[in-house]
Formats: sequence, structure tokens, C-alpha cells
Amino acid sequence: MANADGLRGKKNIEFYSEKLHRQFLQDKFGCLDNFPSTYTQYEYARGLSRLDEYCNQGIITSKRPLRKKFSFPECFEEQIQEYLCKREIEGLSKSRLHSIKLYLERFSLHIQKIGVTRFGDLTATHINSYIEYVTLFTISTVSNSFSCLRGFFTHLYDTGVITDNLGTLLPNTRSIAESALPSAFTKEEVEAILDSVDRHNIVGKRDYAILLLAARLGLRASDIISLCMSNLNWKESRIDLIQKKTGAPLSLPLLNEVGDAIIDYLKVRPKNESPEVFLRVNPPFIRVSNSAIYWITQKYMQRADVHIPCGKKHGPHSLRHSLSSIMLENRIPLPVISGILAHKSTETTKVYLKIDVLQLRECALDVPDIGKVERM
Repeated sequence: MANADGLRGKKNIEFYSEKLHRQFLQDKFGCLDNFPSTYTQYEYARGLSRLDEYCNQGIITSKRPLRKKFSFPECFEEQIQEYLCKREIEGLSKSRLHSIKLYLERFSLHIQKIGVTRFGDLTATHINSYIEYVTLFTISTVSNSFSCLRGFFTHLYDTGVITDNLGTLLPNTRSIAESALPSAFTKEEVEAILDSVDRHNIVGKRDYAILLLAARLGLRASDIISLCMSNLNWKESRIDLIQKKTGAPLSLPLLNEVGDAIIDYLKVRPKNESPEVFLRVNPPFIRVSNSAIYWITQKYMQRADVHIPCGKKHGPHSLRHSLSSIMLENRIPLPVISGILAHKSTETTKVYLKIDVLQLRECALDVPDIGKVERM
């Protein structure tokens, strides 16, 4: 209570509110664009969202943070809501509508900041200003933001709000996205991540098997969480499954290392009739979620003290990228890598050539010692 009284006196706060929630996060982390983007931010958001729920309803029913509430400038509110209603009627998913709200909030706040109060007043100069601003984000965010705005500008043009379709001013980011480097870690870093797992308890045994499936076989998170007992062909040492992303069948060798890890986990796996292999360790004993795979990967990367540069992705998919990079360094042909990763063509796999540092080094030319070059 002493600490609470001291905080109340210092901040002059008498009652908690959702406004205080957001102000606290801004004071703690600064800019909240693309929030939450780290495990720490996620934990803060989850705790405060539960506090919001308790204050509003008197109980806590959800285990996930409530979705961000969007706020549009009053001068743009009506037309944005009209567009959102139109897209909802068209059958867009809640997830897609959530993304559109995020991009439109970001855009409307930016143009208001630079003095625009009517969509009809937008010019190429305003659009260029936003393009310059949004390029501070990731390639994926830039591409999705521009895609959202093209649809919105088409709506404004069709309804007569703007006289020219401003979507034509937005650059095509496809070629930029194709040139992006995959986020991969070295063989030593991957081994450090695996070695950081404490396999003396059920959590460690489960997590180790999950990480091995990503690091040794390149399975996507969606396929790992959906992996069922029936997919494990122990007799022929093979994993057979239908990929969630593509719907295509995939058959991979059940490596001894992977198989032993799965067996080690199955010995302590909660007694449950669920067909999925990997379950939560606490009731209800249901399959692990996609987000859980992400946090598992991040936890052991932090434990292994793996350096993660700003902007480098570090989820389970990065282990898939790392496998590709390691295979390239070992001179595995692209068609073989494509088969293991279940790419539809080697064109998809060629992007990993950009991280084959070993081959690039072999192409480097010797640089003469400048000190030994005779002057003319």
C-alpha cells in the first residue's frame, strides 16, 4: 500500500482508466506503432488488458490482450467508417479488418499532422510525405499499408470524394519485397539455441522436440502445431503430412535425433486423447497455439544469448531460413532444398542464395597491398 500511495502522490492518480493504460505504455516504450513487437511489450500489454477487463466487467475472462482500439481524426471518421462498413459487408475477416483499421489510423493521423483536414485536399506532396514516413517500417508493413491505401483511395474516387485515384502514386513494393534477405542464423547459433533447452522437465522435452522439427526439418509453425500421431510413420522412419499453408502433401525423413526427442516428450506428455502431438503442459490439455511456438523460439534465443539485430525476424520461421542457409553452405543443390522445404519451384528457394556467405566469399577478389604498389 505504501508503494501505491507513493505512486498516487507522485502521479496525482486517483482512478485507473484505459487512457492511463495507453499513457503508461507510451511513457514506458515511446512510439506505439507496430506494438507489441517484443516479448516484454506483449507481457505488459497482456497484463494491462486484463486490468482493463476487470475494471470494465468485474471479471477476467480472456487470456489474451484485448485488441487495440483504433482512433481516427474526427475530420476523417465518417468516410473511414463508411469504407470499413463496406469491406465488412463484402465479407472481410475480422483479422483483415483489424489490419485495415491499423493502416488507415496510421495514414489519417499522419496527414492530419501535416495539415490535411479533408481527403479531397490530398495532393501528391501529401502522399509522398506518407511514403517517406512509412518506409521506416518493415518491407511487409510497407507493402500491406500501400495495398490497403490503394483500396481506400479507389473507394474515395468511386464515391467522388477525390477527383483522381491517388492509389496510382503509391509505388509497387513487390520487387522490393523480393529482394529482402531471409532472417537466418548460423549453424553455431542454432546449436546454441538447442543446447539452451533444459530437457529434464516436460516443458523442455516438448520445446526441444518442437525446435528440432523447425531447425532440422524446416517445418512451419502451422505444421508443427498440427502434427498428429498419425503423421509419424515410425516403421518407415518418416513424417507424412498435408501442409497447412499449401495443402500439398509432404514426406520427410524422421531423423534419429528428431525421433528420439519426440519419444522423450511422449513419455511425459499429458494423458489426453487429442490427436495432436504437442499439447499445453497445463489444463486444458489442448494443442499448443501458433503464437506459443513463437514465444518458445524467442525464449531460447534469449537464453542462448543469440544476438538479434534490429529488424531481424526471430520467430520459428527463422529456423527454417537457417536450415536453408546451412544446406546451401554444405553445397546441397537447390532442387533438394526445395523438396525438403516443399517449395513449389526452385525460384522460391533462390532467395536463400543471398545469404550463402561462403559462396560469396569464394567470389571475392584479392586486394593488393596498397603499401607495396609502386608509384608511377
